[in-house]
Amino acid sequence: MLRAWSVLRVYGLLVVAAALLIACGGEPRPEPLTVVSWSGSDGAAVSLDQDLTIEFRQRLSQPLRRSSVEVLDEGGNPVMGFKPTLVGSWLRLSPTLPLSPQLHDGSLRPDHSYQIRLHGLPRLSALTSTTGSVLQSELILPFRTAAARNPAALLGNGAEFSVVGLADHIVGTPLAFHAQDPLVLRFQSGLDPRTLAGVATLQTEGQASTQSCALRLRRNSLNGAELEVLVGDWSGWGRLTLPAEIEGLGGWPLMENIRTLRVHRARK
Repeated sequence: MLRAWSVLRVYGLLVVAAALLIACGGEPRPEPLTVVSWSGSDGAAVSLDQDLTIEFRQRLSQPLRRSSVEVLDEGGNPVMGFKPTLVGSWLRLSPTLPLSPQLHDGSLRPDHSYQIRLHGLPRLSALTSTTGSVLQSELILPFRTAAARNPAALLGNGAEFSVVGLADHIVGTPLAFHAQDPLVLRFQSGLDPRTLAGVATLQTEGQASTQSCALRLRRNSLNGAELEVLVGDWSGWGRLTLPAEIEGLGGWPLMENIRTLRVHRARK
């Protein structure tokens, strides 16, 4: 009788243990989602054209909710213009590049402190992994950008070209513009706005005098830029010479055979 009671007692304990496993899902809980490193975590200044990268210990689940991550400035204000991308265990935030020579109009401003804010529990937008891991609480990741005069402020990392040329242009052929169109040069990679403080010169064919033309960067990215040459109401045939100081991101030079261009703008 005692032996039978012992068997029943062991059986009862096994039933209770099984019930507890079922109640708990039968599987161990996943480890919390954790960050390994991020841009600027080593104290190095971050360039203004660099993707902000955050490496996690686990692969992140997609799609990413927009409210899961944000970049804040020194005053705690959200910074606009970032494009988020998830690649495995990496979260990348691609900034909008500056257009002005002072570098103050991109997503990031030079020589400023910022922080990446990652949202965790109890927010519904808490970051999660593909295995169900969740960021347990809000996480603040600080970094600082390079100064405007620092050559590393614009590195051009990730661009496809080592020299800067014109997009969709056959070298040696004139550039033609409609009467109402501005003179916009489209480059196949980004430009360093700090090198655009000078002026281009335009010499009308048949005339000895030249016209100085300011430059305005209309669009800028790692893979292309649009530079407007402010020629006013000028029209006709001419020879446009770009400043020798112009460089691409990371200090890449312009192709020598595009520094002087033959241009034509139709008359109104």
